[in-house]
Amino acid sequence: MTALLWHLGVLAAAAVLAAVIVRRIPAPPPEPPAPPPASDGPETSDRAFATARWWERRLASARDDPQRFRTLVQPRLAEIAAERLRRRHGLAGPGRAEEILGPDLYELLTAPVTAVPTRAELARLLTRIEEI
Repeated sequence: MTALLWHLGVLAAAAVLAAVIVRRIPAPPPEPPAPPPASDGPETSDRAFATARWWERRLASARDDPQRFRTLVQPRLAEIAAERLRRRHGLAGPGRAEEILGPDLYELLTAPVTAVPTRAELARLLTRIEEI
């Protein structure tokens, strides 16, 4: 029994000694505050790159498939062109749209697509949309 009490005393002393040592370890310094997010910093440019990558994937997936081009790309291009026509020319309907867009761009945006335009052709038509 005496040996058991002696072991318990040694364990208690070891626990007290461990507690004293742990208390003497200095606390880590506080972390510096995070900088405030910049309004026109990387977040904005990351969003622009994400949008560009989204368009790139969408165009790549529709490169050889007229049906995918018709469902994925054509409606969005038509929305962009319609918005440009509204803002720059005050047009809300197809009245003068064909005259402003030109017959080939108007057809691409309104007629069912039977063949996907080539890259050069699409680039030329997109430049025309930008110029509206």
